[in-house]
Amino acid sequence: MPRIAIPRELEQPFSVAQGRAAGLGTERMRGPDLARPHHGVRVAAGGHPIETVADRARGLVPVMIDGWCFSHVTALALWGLPVPARVDRGQEPLHVSSSTGRSVRRNGVVGHRAAPELLGLVDGLPVAEPISAWVRSGQLLSLDELVRVGDALAGSWSPLPEARRRRLGDLDRAILEVGRIRGITSLREARALVRPGVESPKETELRLLLTRAGLPEPEINIRTFDQDGRYLGKPDLRYAWCRVAIEYEGDEHRRDPSRFRRDIRRRERFADAGWRTVRCTDDDLHGRRADELVARVRRLLS
Repeated sequence: MPRIAIPRELEQPFSVAQGRAAGLGTERMRGPDLARPHHGVRVAAGGHPIETVADRARGLVPVMIDGWCFSHVTALALWGLPVPARVDRGQEPLHVSSSTGRSVRRNGVVGHRAAPELLGLVDGLPVAEPISAWVRSGQLLSLDELVRVGDALAGSWSPLPEARRRRLGDLDRAILEVGRIRGITSLREARALVRPGVESPKETELRLLLTRAGLPEPEINIRTFDQDGRYLGKPDLRYAWCRVAIEYEGDEHRRDPSRFRRDIRRRERFADAGWRTVRCTDDDLHGRRADELVARVRRLLS
């Protein structure tokens, strides 16, 4: 006997109660074609694989109640901020805050009793405001991970306007207002290392590598001109006083022919103006290669 077709209105994740209201019986909702992302939730197994934190969050929506919202590192991921891969790929529990006075208790969910006062919507999902989520994540992220998110908030990394180009004063105010919570010391240390203007997490990693080695603080993404006022480009990092530019090149620079050619033309413009450009990749940010990169930049600065 053929299975009862899933109604079109249930193509997205749906609760068991919604399934029953649509005429699906208990046995039908136990069918092998329906996945169970959360207790009491079903989703067509073939059409909507649960792979990312956003997928898992959407899977929880059918059983969320008023007063719940995604928070902490889950909110950071939903805002498009640079969280660790373990979070973005949905390998950690979801963080959900509740203003109902009772903490959320569900498998695969870490519940928090107090919901943030400031909320936003990301693809229809109730999410804690980005800076609020950052200050609540001090105990969940390492120092460098906190700095990357802080740089992204003060920079232009997230595709969502609410999560980019935030003032450093807004970060300071949020840290002050949150009071004494777990992770606050790490958060304060991270804030001291946050800089505006950053355009990618690798720029943060590169800058921290150089400054922790005792090199001067570089300028970040500054439009640069030659002595005649001709525009040269906007290097990731620069030391203008000795005409040294440092560029991080991810694989997208190589795979995109137009970008690859633009990079070459830009490097030649800088060379014509008397600048030395140091190019590096992810390999240069770790181990012996990192030591070599630091030594190369140190020689150029001296």
